[in-house]
Amino acid sequence: MRRYKLERSANGMITQCDNADGGNIYAQREQINKKAMENLNRATPGKLGNLSNLQIFNFVCNPNASGTAAGFRLTFNSTSGFPANATQTVMFGVAGINNKALYYNVVDIKASVYMDNGDSLELISDSYVEFYLLQNIETSTTSLGTKIPQPAPLSGNGGGVVDFITTGDIEGHQYIKTDCISDSVNIPSFEKGLRCSGLALKTIELNFNDNEDTSQIRINFQVFVDNTSVSSTF
Repeated sequence: MRRYKLERSANGMITQCDNADGGNIYAQREQINKKAMENLNRATPGKLGNLSNLQIFNFVCNPNASGTAAGFRLTFNSTSGFPANATQTVMFGVAGINNKALYYNVVDIKASVYMDNGDSLELISDSYVEFYLLQNIETSTTSLGTKIPQPAPLSGNGGGVVDFITTGDIEGHQYIKTDCISDSVNIPSFEKGLRCSGLALKTIELNFNDNEDTSQIRINFQVFVDNTSVSSTF
């Protein structure tokens, strides 16, 4: 974009004048450069504006499996429903046992499996982890959370051929599945995310290409959240 343009007056005279659009662009560049130099000259340099609201919670899980096998399936929190405490949980932003967790919008969860002793490992389908979404228990004296019930009751009718389970400590609550092999996003990108104050294990199912020492299995998680969504309330 050129900074100047030529204009013809009513009497036919041609004059050079500022290009309004180009002038705006150059002015913006000058302001950006000025801001950059200010930040570089600060005692503690900062970023240029709010570059990203995406933040990550990282943690590693030891399932405490045992034995040598080509896979295993572990289930958790199958008898705890709202408003009971869930266990095997990770709560967000808790400074102490009596403090309450902070709520975030979770936009993605990634999982990678490895051997703690450094041995190689080949996962095969279907290998996944399921988490219950959690909310704070405001009347509790601990920072543990409770499962979030489904948004509305479901009515399942299998017509006498199949059975649908829509209630209870497991199916009456919201949970999410994370694939350990594919890198697919399991939360729609056009949505704002899944709001919760923590995650509780529901299921770990891993399958291997060969027999492995399952006591060495570890799972590394990356929980992506929108940092602007944080608050102390749901």
